[in-house]
Amino acid sequence: MRYLILLTPSTNWVDGVVLHNQPHMPEHAVYVQEGYNKGFVVLAGPFAQSTGGAVVIDVETEEEAIHFAENDPAVKNDIFRYEVKQWDFKMSKYENINPKFDQGYIDYKHKIQKELGIIQ
Repeated sequence: MRYLILLTPSTNWVDGVVLHNQPHMPEHAVYVQEGYNKGFVVLAGPFAQSTGGAVVIDVETEEEAIHFAENDPAVKNDIFRYEVKQWDFKMSKYENINPKFDQGYIDYKHKIQKELGIIQ
């Protein structure tokens, strides 16, 4: 399963300092790199304007995703707080998954939405 780990500034975040210069960022980078080297980190990186970042991991359980997040040095030292979301992806170039959504899909969903009474 894929999980998205959202990382946002926490109590020990230093205002006015860019993300890559925050305390424990080198340790964070190495920690994520180790996950990548082991094959379960799929994507990782900061958001623009140093507002946090995200890691997408591929693990069996949510507990594994939480364990990974909680053991991140930047999380352990309250530079980042985290939120884990299961990612039920529908499109992926990585796995070559293409649902080929088109007008037929829109028409089908509108029919169902009309039957449910949520659109006219």
